[in-house]
Order: sequence, then structure tokens, then C-alpha cells
Amino acid sequence: MLVKSWAITDRGRQRLSNEDCYFLDPESRLLLVLDGMGGHRAGEVASKLAMETIAGFYMSHSQENGTNLEAIEIFDKSLSFQANMLRQAAFEANRLVLAKSEQGSEFGGMGCTLTGLAINNSTVSMVNVGDSRTYLVRNRTIEQMSKDHTLAEDQVERGIMSREEARDSQLKHILSSVIGVDSKVRIHTDELTAQPGDAFLLCSDGLTAVMSDEEILAFLEADELGSHTLERMVEEVNERGGPDNVTLALAVFSESDSLESTP
Repeated sequence: MLVKSWAITDRGRQRLSNEDCYFLDPESRLLLVLDGMGGHRAGEVASKLAMETIAGFYMSHSQENGTNLEAIEIFDKSLSFQANMLRQAAFEANRLVLAKSEQGSEFGGMGCTLTGLAINNSTVSMVNVGDSRTYLVRNRTIEQMSKDHTLAEDQVERGIMSREEARDSQLKHILSSVIGVDSKVRIHTDELTAQPGDAFLLCSDGLTAVMSDEEILAFLEADELGSHTLERMVEEVNERGGPDNVTLALAVFSESDSLESTP
């Protein structure tokens, strides 16, 4: 299968700076979206440092085909080598951002969310921390593959709150796991086999704060997918006030070379 990918980031209408960032490397088939947090532009430092760490670590080790297990602290046998390596890269990023945050008051409390995927043949390995999301669009349906690390979602899992109550709860805005804040970061990892026609959308919460899953699906189903799809989604977010930075990355699987490719 062929894979085409695109990404875009935008400051939005109400923020003075953009603390989001993304990484997209078609050759290594790695996509990352990160959303920074922290005052005095520390969020921008956190997201960039995490992005560089994850990309560098994964790209250095992903071609080893399972020969360098020493690089992985805890190997999950239910996941591929690539998935384990991607998760390990996130752990490495957490350590470095946490160490950076302790170097001075201007970095204190900084961190970032993460959603990312790595593609190896038809296997898609995914990780996420926080509330940046990865969606799978397949057969005209949309499914969230990432897991929101929020207090609302934690209460849903414990049976304290219903899914409907969580949607309206203020606790959905409070993160329970973030890169760079706690040494015991929770990293959600998942993996699946892609099919021709599958589309994976990675996004920061600047998108999901103003657009429902059904609205996101409508944009992705409107016409042939490409960079213009992401541009239109960003335009829509800004028309709705652009309350936050928004970053999107899209990977599409196909059996033909009919999709637009952006340099």
C-alpha cells in the first residue's frame, strides 16, 4: 500500500504564540503532533524538545528490526518492535522535558501532550499522552484510537461518571497525564493493521474543542483527501473563533497513486 501524508499548524485567533508543533517524515513514516503548556513560552520549549527527542530516538532505532532490545526498558510482547520503540521514545521525551523543567523557574511546570503514529508496511503503531487525539476513518465511520488522559475520562473508567456527563464536565479540560510533568507518565499504546482507504487524523485539542467527531468526519469525507483538507479544517476552526493553536497531521493509505502529494 502507498501512504501519503500532510500536516499543518496554525496559531489561531486568540493566542499570541503557537506552542503546538508537528513532525512528519514520509521516509520513516512517522507522524507526531504535540501541544505545549506552560507560561513564558515554556510550552513551546516543551513541545519542541519532546518532538525532537521522540523523532530522533525512533528514527535512530526503528530500522533495527528487533535486534536492539536493550534500548527498550519494558518490552510488551503483545506489541511490535516498532510500537515498543515508539513508546520508549515517548518515555525518553518525558525524562528530558522533566529535566529541562527543573533547570530554571522560566521552565517550571512546562509540559506537552502527544499523539503520534509510526507505519511499518501495513502495521500502524500509535501512542498518546494527554488529550491530543488520533482518529481512524474507515468505511465512512470515525473512531478515536487515542485515549484522553483527563480527569473526566478517568472518572468514566472508574464508573463514577457516565460518558454523557463527561462530555459536559469541566474535568474534561484537566489533564491527568502530560509529557514532562511526572516521572510516572502514562502512555497509551495501540496498534492495528491498516486497510486501503484508511485515513488517520492526528490533532491537538484546538480542533476538538470546537468541532465534534461527526463534523471532523464530514470534512474528511467531503472530497479527495490532501493538504487542502487540513487547510479547510483550520479555516473552519478560525471562523469559529480560533480559541487555541491547532495542529493537524493526516496519513492516508491507498492501493493507487491517485492522491495529491504535498512536497
